[in-house]
Amino acid sequence: MVRIRRRPRGGPSRIERSDSAHAAWKNIQAELKGRKGEDTVREVLTASGLPCLHDIRLPKASGDGMTQIDHLALLPHAVMVIETKHYAGHLSGHPNDDYWRQRLGTDEEGRLIYSPLRQNDGHCAAVRSITCQSRLDIEILNRVVLTGRATVSPDLEPVVRDCDALKAELILSRGVIPGSMMGAWQRILRVVRHHPAG
Repeated sequence: MVRIRRRPRGGPSRIERSDSAHAAWKNIQAELKGRKGEDTVREVLTASGLPCLHDIRLPKASGDGMTQIDHLALLPHAVMVIETKHYAGHLSGHPNDDYWRQRLGTDEEGRLIYSPLRQNDGHCAAVRSITCQSRLDIEILNRVVLTGRATVSPDLEPVVRDCDALKAELILSRGVIPGSMMGAWQRILRVVRHHPAG
């Protein structure tokens, strides 16, 4: 049985939360949206038929701690490292910037967000430090995939993809995966098994 509490006459029309409760609620919302975006990308990668890993932890290239990677996909010529973001609004900046600006609605000022491309640079370095032990010339592809309703400025268009663009790239990348690439992938799998996600 569900009990509905009526608000008293003249009382506030919405629940009042403390600043810390509001911040916690915002964090939960962001995490749920992020998981939804990651699930969408997971479906795209699974449908591609390529070897993939999702939500993994690898040692940082610096050796100082661990880094969490949303998705890895093995292509015939490269390992694709994917950072998924579920953003709204408009994103502007330059691929070389450490921070991008996110504007929501009529907010002209917006807020600065750490560049997902820069964030994924660290993930790519972690993958490279593992694959270089078996083969030095493996290409590591840094991909940022947006799953929300965000639009991007022209400068960011070449480095940000939506799920349709990711699908198209994966289709073009199909082919026989050479044994040397499979060897590098097996090395990644061994490290992932040694550092399971928490």
